[in-house]
Amino acid sequence: MKPVAKKIAGYIRYGVAGSVIVAAWGLGLTGVSNASGTYSAGKATTAEAAMYREECGACHVAYPAGLLPAASWSTIMATLDDHFGENAEVSAESAARITAYLTDNAGKPGHGMLKRIKGDAPLRITELPYFVRKHDEVPERMVSGNEEVGSFSNCNACHQRAESGDFDEDSVRIPGYGRWDD
Repeated sequence: MKPVAKKIAGYIRYGVAGSVIVAAWGLGLTGVSNASGTYSAGKATTAEAAMYREECGACHVAYPAGLLPAASWSTIMATLDDHFGENAEVSAESAARITAYLTDNAGKPGHGMLKRIKGDAPLRITELPYFVRKHDEVPERMVSGNEEVGSFSNCNACHQRAESGDFDEDSVRIPGYGRWDD
């Protein structure tokens, strides 16, 4: 191989290697973003996602699908007649489409917030070990004893961008108490 051709081949090798490194770095940042509390499934634009936000979001924050595993969403959707003490039934067609969206975009057990799930699929996000660990320092009086919050399931009371799937602790503002800093 001629010296010029060798030099060009070297540049190509470095260029390809650099591209692979940049791509891997970008994927790593996506993983860090998801692990830190931003869930892009809350921003899906499918018709089923819109239906989910409309039907479920009418009563509470439309929790990002990635916060629970598919088995949990299936159970929740199959028991809408007693949805945590309320009747939240929707038409069979709507239920099927919403269930498909939730299960297709569900979190994977053993990953992220679902890393330490043991036994049956949890039905409450607030019972996930990750959730409990992230909220263990928040005094009960600031949540249950706070009329503007009421319970830990009312995410959007304190997480200003919960609707978009952003639960970053730096944006937490507890009504009546202000910015939360642990």
